[in-house]
Amino acid sequence: MHFINSADLVSQDWTFLQPFCLDRSISWEFHVGRPRTSMERIVRKPNLARWRAAYQSARCAAREERSVLVSHLPRMSAATNLFRKRFCPQVPQIAFAFNFTDMPVKMDFRRLRSMLAGIDEFIVFSQYERSLYSEYFGFQPERFRFLHWAMEAPQPGPENPVSGPDSYLCSIGGEGRDYRLLAEAMRALPDVAMVVVARPHSIRGINFPQNVKVFTNLPARQTWRIVQDSAGVVIPLRSDKTTCGHITIVGSMLLGRAMVITDSLGVSDYVEDGVNAHLVPAGDTAAMIAAVQGLSHNSAAMRDLGARASARAREKHALSGWVSYFTEKSAEYEARLP
Repeated sequence: MHFINSADLVSQDWTFLQPFCLDRSISWEFHVGRPRTSMERIVRKPNLARWRAAYQSARCAAREERSVLVSHLPRMSAATNLFRKRFCPQVPQIAFAFNFTDMPVKMDFRRLRSMLAGIDEFIVFSQYERSLYSEYFGFQPERFRFLHWAMEAPQPGPENPVSGPDSYLCSIGGEGRDYRLLAEAMRALPDVAMVVVARPHSIRGINFPQNVKVFTNLPARQTWRIVQDSAGVVIPLRSDKTTCGHITIVGSMLLGRAMVITDSLGVSDYVEDGVNAHLVPAGDTAAMIAAVQGLSHNSAAMRDLGARASARAREKHALSGWVSYFTEKSAEYEARLP
């Protein structure tokens, strides 16, 4: 089976699971929606590079008898499916990493619902999202498949951009975060150093206290070096239903860091209070202050928490789980062919 991938938030040399899939009956192809021409760089709306990658994927699938389209993230999935229905409606499509930080509304919702209709399967990274998206878009629940987020252990870079405190906590990530609550908590803990690595939009308008150092848009290797050298990781989420933070959680677990995380349905498949993280109620500044203070002590209990998190991540979040999924889908789709 030939899996034709379309994605736009990856590098041009991205190869997804190809290096890890040893099944010779499976082959891979990639179309990346990164700007290539001056026109694609200048025009932001519509996203010309995304539409070009989606079009190329569908056209290639139309020429390949044993093909499956694999689109990554919702908007690339919508664009790819539009061309699939035009050029190769007989080819199945998997919408991988189907996740929203904020649910689409009004005209955007109606447009997306129409464009996503007919996709064979949606891959989500929490059980909660199966029911959430099924009910929201009006698609059958059985079309949503839960897989744990999977990844190799992060590769921290050689240099840590943090200068100053020998010991610090960190908080990384740019989607679905409640950095305003974290800033208030850190204001009550002036003796605890914190490093935040975020996206500009996620910290806009927030006044952080002096014990918090903020970076934006750091390269991944520098970010993971900050995590590796930290005494622990704090992941403040916006609500008890936020469906973000999976990469940060699994990556921090693989690096053996103890974590404090907002208790959310979107991450409940990954963390268990007192087993591989400490959970705090959403919006509870006092609980966050107490949890961060405990994390900063870097006690034997915190180090044990990090060790248990690392062991669990290696067991549940290996890329072999995703490879097994595509091996299974290959056999399923092969059986459908005449």
